[in-house]
Amino acid sequence: MQIPQIKGQSGFTLVEVLVVLVLVAIISVGSFSLLEIFHNTDSVVERRAEELRRFSMALYRLEDDLRQVTARPVKNAYTGYEPAFRGDQDEFEFTRLGAANLTAEPRGELQRLGYSIGYPESDERSSFSEEEDTGALLLRSRWQVLDRGPDSEPIVEPLLTGVESLTLQYFDPNSDAWVAQWPPAGTTASTTSADSRLPKAIEFVLMTRQYGEIRRVFSFSTVEFSPPGANSGSGGNGGGNNSNGGNSGGNNSGGGGNDERL
Repeated sequence: MQIPQIKGQSGFTLVEVLVVLVLVAIISVGSFSLLEIFHNTDSVVERRAEELRRFSMALYRLEDDLRQVTARPVKNAYTGYEPAFRGDQDEFEFTRLGAANLTAEPRGELQRLGYSIGYPESDERSSFSEEEDTGALLLRSRWQVLDRGPDSEPIVEPLLTGVESLTLQYFDPNSDAWVAQWPPAGTTASTTSADSRLPKAIEFVLMTRQYGEIRRVFSFSTVEFSPPGANSGSGGNGGGNNSNGGNSGGNNSGGGGNDERL
């Protein structure tokens, strides 16, 4: 009687199994570490992109507002006037044309705006992340009415975070020099009369923690505000000039030149 022989069965030893488990653990830890790095990198890139977008939008809105500056003084909350353009070393206020009214607010196309720096209130901090909530803010103020009443308050909108300082200068065309305030010191008109003077240019120097020093110079074209119906008087004069026979052609050409300058 022959006893059947059992063939030897091949398999993994305990050491081999342990080595495989260690390798799998190392690969798993490495994979999770790479995923975490990719996630953190993506978050940083998105945050930087959002900061750059907000920064570009703030500069765009500033440039768009200053391109539409007009020489239109406004009444203050009491009995006097605010100049068409008023500025100090760290804030300025002006009237602009062509302000879009997308929210159908009860106002006209002219709008009173102001730029300054300040620190956020508790409700303003909620619109920024903890990483962005450092330093001062670049603030844009707008009034819903031009000629203010005692209860007229501006709507303040934060445009940019991480602001360290704002320095402004204004170019006076009369003295051909940069001045620290507008209207220039010693030449300010009475508060009981309207001052429609505009600087020839404004130098805007913004120091930020993220982008360093940002310097912009904006020049102003001499655009004077004409109240509605101002052209009706010119029309009446034109009609009178037309009755002067042979001189009517010359008078009409002169009126056209005035309209172009306006």
